[in-house]
Amino acid sequence: MLRKITGLLLIALVVLPVIDVPVSSSLQGYFENPSQSFFRERKPVVKVAIIRQYWDPLDVLFTAKISTLIHVLCLKKAEIRYNVRFRIFEFWDNWLIGDVQSGLLQLGDIDVIIAPGGVGGWYTPLPYRFQIKQFVRSGGGFYGICGDSTFGSLGVKGMKWQYKPLISRLLGYEDLSPMLRLVDVYTDASAFLDVIKFPLFFNRVSALNRLSQLPESRAEIYFEKNTLPIQKPYMGKTLIGMLGNAPMVDGPVLFDVFMPKVYTVATIKTAASPYGERIIGKKAIVASTYGKGRVVLSCIHSELTLGSKQMQDVYVRNVLWLAKQLGNSKKTRFSS
Repeated sequence: MLRKITGLLLIALVVLPVIDVPVSSSLQGYFENPSQSFFRERKPVVKVAIIRQYWDPLDVLFTAKISTLIHVLCLKKAEIRYNVRFRIFEFWDNWLIGDVQSGLLQLGDIDVIIAPGGVGGWYTPLPYRFQIKQFVRSGGGFYGICGDSTFGSLGVKGMKWQYKPLISRLLGYEDLSPMLRLVDVYTDASAFLDVIKFPLFFNRVSALNRLSQLPESRAEIYFEKNTLPIQKPYMGKTLIGMLGNAPMVDGPVLFDVFMPKVYTVATIKTAASPYGERIIGKKAIVASTYGKGRVVLSCIHSELTLGSKQMQDVYVRNVLWLAKQLGNSKKTRFSS
């Protein structure tokens, strides 16, 4: 545990001076060089907004800046391979006002929202949810990762009553607010039974200990064969990926009548700490549509699976599919 924290601090000392968060209201992207924009604009431009919340205790930690840098590097490294240019912004909101609630998603002509994880999406103000749903309904893309896969779903299934006081005790939220309900899936809370065996005695120190296990967690992720081109190079293959949130399961059968089809992109084949065998066979990545827009929910961290070019390519392809720009790629083979 101490070694992990020391490693993160060393990374932070190197990273923090490099990635000063841009003022999102001016829509100044990461690593922008205006003198080169004339030549670069000939490629398709994909505008990505990484959304964060001041009320999320995980977003205000220094590790969030490290996470943002990894997102930026993954996308920037893929520009030549996929013949696109990414412009990446970080949008922040507090409870009453902020970039999302001010309408910057549409005013800034953003193509894809990346909700990178954490617990802020579990308790959000109504105007915040309204702006995101309106953005996706109008043709934008939403990529919910880890805890934000719950935010984009119908909510949580299988949460025992003992967990509700735990949420209030750990996060300060009275209860979970409604989720975005973009995709007909639930987060399967039964997976937390292996993580939180004794809710009454589970505290913030316990939570940090469990979270510290995630960067090292590796499970086999199987990519299903389906008609979506989103992960075509990996269909029928198994990759190793970093775990995050509990996996997803199907929503109510009745909802199939009026909600768009859900495509299971990948499932979890093996268990890894801090989870037990309850996660095996359940959904790791799903894709669907909402209005004119597209949605990808991923309980795993493809982008944070450091050392795996294939898993980070999975992340990039998810973003490109959401932006309706998949298909520009140059043929590249990645080794395991």
